[in-house]
Amino acid sequence: MRYWYKLHRWISLICMIFFLLLCVTGLPLLFKTEIYEYNLLHKPMEHRTLEYQSIWNDAADGFRLVKDKYPDKTIKAVSAMPDKGRLLYRIQDKNSTKVVDARLSMGGEQISYYPDTKSLQNWHGESVRYSFISKFMHIMHRLHMYMGLGKGGMIFLGMMCVMSLFSVISGVIIYAPFTKKIKFGRIDDDNATVKWFGWHKFLGIVTGVWAGVLCFSGVMIVVFSLGYGTYISDTRAEALQNLPKTVQGQNVEFTAAVNYVQQQFPKKYILSVDTPDRLTNHSRYVFYLTQAKKMPADFMGQMVFVGTDEQGRLQYFTRPLPIYLSVAAAALDLHIHNHDNFYLKIIWAILDIATIIVIISGIIGWWKRRRKISKKNNKSRRTDMTKYIVWKMPIALFVLSAMGMVLPLYGAEYDMPGIIAWLAAGLLCLYQWYKQNNL
Repeated sequence: MRYWYKLHRWISLICMIFFLLLCVTGLPLLFKTEIYEYNLLHKPMEHRTLEYQSIWNDAADGFRLVKDKYPDKTIKAVSAMPDKGRLLYRIQDKNSTKVVDARLSMGGEQISYYPDTKSLQNWHGESVRYSFISKFMHIMHRLHMYMGLGKGGMIFLGMMCVMSLFSVISGVIIYAPFTKKIKFGRIDDDNATVKWFGWHKFLGIVTGVWAGVLCFSGVMIVVFSLGYGTYISDTRAEALQNLPKTVQGQNVEFTAAVNYVQQQFPKKYILSVDTPDRLTNHSRYVFYLTQAKKMPADFMGQMVFVGTDEQGRLQYFTRPLPIYLSVAAAALDLHIHNHDNFYLKIIWAILDIATIIVIISGIIGWWKRRRKISKKNNKSRRTDMTKYIVWKMPIALFVLSAMGMVLPLYGAEYDMPGIIAWLAAGLLCLYQWYKQNNL
């Protein structure tokens, strides 16, 4: 245990600044949707929710409308957001020679088309109340994702997430030896050092599952980002080798290409379509497909290249997604898509703040430990306990926390059970803290 304690202490010291950075920058990002809507000068119109299969029937109308309104632009890609009732058209100047780093609905200049009102809107180009809020949120996003240093920064933060995960795990391992005579929730106040470490141990167990899952999923985000980029480049290379050069997409109508892909892949949804593009040297349509289910992965798609041969027959080439990408995407959901409910966001914010306190209290306790520690013990509060009793409350918290993390992934109807699980964990912590410190 002495070695585990040393590992926990020094690894925590190494990664604390970066883990603290992730917690601090992640706090405002929890409420990015609410902040964005508040900062809009004019409240956006509510639009009818659509389905993946049907929204593409309106893509051709949006195509024509965007071309008419932006005659000096070319459409690079079309992406579907049926839950928001819109299609996104990524556009670029016709004479531009710049290759825009964009994927699916992310990046570039996007124009939203709403089929229910037949209207266009410059997506994220709305008038805002305060420009500094938009800039602040953009900075928080850049710092949270890659410290503003691009791919290298993202990889470095991934390494810090690995170390932070080990810090959480090692903290759980040494929990029992350090608390075998103190009941869960008890904060001794023998001296400042013991008190700070008391809060560190208590809140560390309270936030253990949440912090551990976020560290693990943070690593998986890096794996996903790098792996999906590799998948795209490898699939493009294989398409060039396997599809004859005579198979081209310039002469294929957009609607015909969409209908063809829907017929060939009836059990998949179309997320996005890249149009034939001279700048990126691909002369076919590139479709991104995801498995058809209640909550599809809207950030990752299997690539399908489509074009016609010399006889005008449609052909395609595809390469299935590697299994590890699906695993990474599932872990990514635990980081992003399990707290859409506003009350869940508040719970996550409380957990985020508690984790910040865990980090700070550990550092203060370590710093104060350098001074002489009083040997005074409050023996009336210390009792020998079995391993079962030591782990009884932490295990109950771990189970409830896991339920709170996983249940919301199964749809909005599971948000309330997830909230109840988190509230039960919170009430259990408050009860134990009050019971052990006010007897």
